[in-house]
Amino acid sequence: MIKTRVTELLGIETPIIEGGMAIAGNGELAAAVSNGGGLGVVSSNPGWSKQSERTKNVRQHLRRAKALTDKSLCANMSLQLIGKNPERHLDMLVEEGVKIVVTSGGSPGVLTQTAKDYGLTVMHVVANVRQARRSEDSGVDIVVCEGYEAGGIEGADEITSMVLIPSVVDAVSIPVVGAGGIGNGRGMVAALALGAEGIQMGSAFLATTECHVHQNFKQAIVEADDTGTVMIQRMIGRLSRVIKTPRALQFQDMDKRGAAGEMQELMATTPSDANIEGAPTMDAQWHGQMGGDMENGEAAAGQSITFVQEVKSASDVVRDITAEAEALA
Repeated sequence: MIKTRVTELLGIETPIIEGGMAIAGNGELAAAVSNGGGLGVVSSNPGWSKQSERTKNVRQHLRRAKALTDKSLCANMSLQLIGKNPERHLDMLVEEGVKIVVTSGGSPGVLTQTAKDYGLTVMHVVANVRQARRSEDSGVDIVVCEGYEAGGIEGADEITSMVLIPSVVDAVSIPVVGAGGIGNGRGMVAALALGAEGIQMGSAFLATTECHVHQNFKQAIVEADDTGTVMIQRMIGRLSRVIKTPRALQFQDMDKRGAAGEMQELMATTPSDANIEGAPTMDAQWHGQMGGDMENGEAAAGQSITFVQEVKSASDVVRDITAEAEALA
């Protein structure tokens, strides 16, 4: 077994952590990752809910996860998604027995000390060395450095994992977890060789039986090759990696033409004509990931989807990647 400071701090069998995954990170998925020996993470907005209801929504998913596993679980706290009262959300996590949190989408100084006062282990996601050093200075236990290959919102510096991981390892003394572009045992061994003490994966867990995203999205991942994702929305400073859908290609064309106003207009239009009860009308990510509209919707995913060949249990994903890494190490 691969043992590092990360496995020791988190109480897990193998140093594989599920990414936050926004609306894709449901309770059943988190439990399956933990049952496979990794660390399952319940996201800040599984399935999508109104901001005023997100704390309640996360509580429900945590309870689902706890009913399915007795192993370590983690909750993601994306400061962009939780809203103006993150302390209330953190209080709920403590009430539900969460011992590990991973913060993202903001400064590590916002919640780290409060979480540490509660006795929690804290991880924080960064995209460059400066952010990693700030995280260490804020008292974070583990820093997750996410390279440009990852899915969803990206760091403005566009640093790839091959450069980011060793740069962060050299800059901090706390354990480093590598993320972005990792989807098999070879990637895990490479991250460890670069100095990381664990890996975080999100895209590898999208096409799994426990993940609650739409089957159309899962199938698009299985069929994708190395060119299956594109970067969009550069013009408005919201750099994001998504599956190559017709809507995503529209955004890419607008980026090339510098058509920021046209892009804003497209973002304000309903991405699908489908009348789906409970769907957030203007949220293209929901329509792509949860609604399954792979023509008009968006669907965040990283370049590592090229390694996903079939839909299987998230527990098996963890076990298979661990076995491949151990055979190579």
